Amino acid sequence: MNPPLSHRVKAGYGAADLGLAAVESMVQVYLFKFYNVVVGLPALYTGLALALAILWDAVSDPLMGGLSDRSRWAGGRRRPYLVPGAGLLAVSFLWIFNPPPLDGDAARFAFLLLSFILLNTAMTVVGVPHAALGSELSFDRHERTQLFAYRRLFGTVGALAGLLLPGLLMAQWDGPGDGAARARGLASWWLAAPIVVCAWVTLRATRGLDRSADHARPAPLHLRRLFADQAGALGNPYFRVLLLAFLVAAVARTFNASIALYYYEYRLQLTEQETIAWILLPFFLSFIASLPLWIRVARRWGKRGAGVFGVCGLGASTAVAYPLFPVGELTPPLIYGIAGGGLAGAVVLLDALVADTIDYDRLRTGLDREGLYFGVWRMGTKLARALGLGLNGVCLWLIGFSAGAASLSPETGWRLALLFGPVVGVLFVGAGLVLRCMPLTDERHQRIQELLRRRRERSPKR
Repeated sequence: MNPPLSHRVKAGYGAADLGLAAVESMVQVYLFKFYNVVVGLPALYTGLALALAILWDAVSDPLMGGLSDRSRWAGGRRRPYLVPGAGLLAVSFLWIFNPPPLDGDAARFAFLLLSFILLNTAMTVVGVPHAALGSELSFDRHERTQLFAYRRLFGTVGALAGLLLPGLLMAQWDGPGDGAARARGLASWWLAAPIVVCAWVTLRATRGLDRSADHARPAPLHLRRLFADQAGALGNPYFRVLLLAFLVAAVARTFNASIALYYYEYRLQLTEQETIAWILLPFFLSFIASLPLWIRVARRWGKRGAGVFGVCGLGASTAVAYPLFPVGELTPPLIYGIAGGGLAGAVVLLDALVADTIDYDRLRTGLDREGLYFGVWRMGTKLARALGLGLNGVCLWLIGFSAGAASLSPETGWRLALLFGPVVGVLFVGAGLVLRCMPLTDERHQRIQELLRRRRERSPKR
């Protein structure tokens, strides 16, 4: 057995997620409204461009996972991709939030589609090897939970940066149009360097802990074989149910994030600065503070039981709370933001459960395919994100939202509240109920790990 990992290694591993989460946060919260309201692309076309880009890009995730599984670099099979991928991510991030002058909806649509494809591909090059590396760093199930908690901690710090910077910068300029454009563009410049620096920190902190492929000559990566491997991953009964639960939760999270600014501005009539400072910031701080608690709860109840409680609790409270908030008041959404952030911390357990399901595949096949599994996982993330963003565009169109209107009718505001509350809440509850059906209990996973230990003892090379 390997010695326990130091907190320096755990924190260093998590650092790369700061840059990834900063990009994801700014994209999820600001990108849709930026291209819809500021750039001037209609909501239906904005949602379609984002959805098409993610759907096209989703195939790159398992491809990247299979590639990293077969890589034989001197520095390992995961780490060498981190810094080059982060460099590409920083460039594409700058590009998408600093668009050139564009005339006509067709030009705006094409620019958003192509730039978002590039950005998501760059995130794949960094994100898939980084996630797979976390599964390989430790065999201990509780230490894995800590690793993914560190990753989620840095991710939340990054998400805060991506959330706060545009709002803080926008406060320096008057006018929602020009001010929003300048704030988004400048925020992307401020975040570009940390994206690369944090990937480099992870590269250094995990030096010597990244294993190369065990085979002397790894099998070449063919698309036909890739699809067969994906089918094999989906044949894992534990992973299949966990992935379904995650997909439903990811649709809910994307839809929630992309419609949040619409709800707070047009339904509750709060400014963007008030929303960020008094609702979204407390939510993320509560999320960070809850992570150690969820680790302890998982030890006591098991990862699955704790995850079901957190996700279902988040969904039920979301469905009830948001339609009831009074217009123009900060206190009720502030209180719920703190409570909701604490419940949302349970999502770290789903990431940790992926590594546990891979143990069953390793026992069944004798192969180390972390890259494949996390590639399929991230592919599911992107498919869910595409569905969530597309759903946002369609729903805003169906309820009669117009970006150019000076104010919304009470009926349209109420429909926004129903979308942001009950629709999102039902999705979260559904995800929790699916997770409850996952058959991988703590006792069963401990048995799987015991069998793997015996196999390793019989095979000194492994």
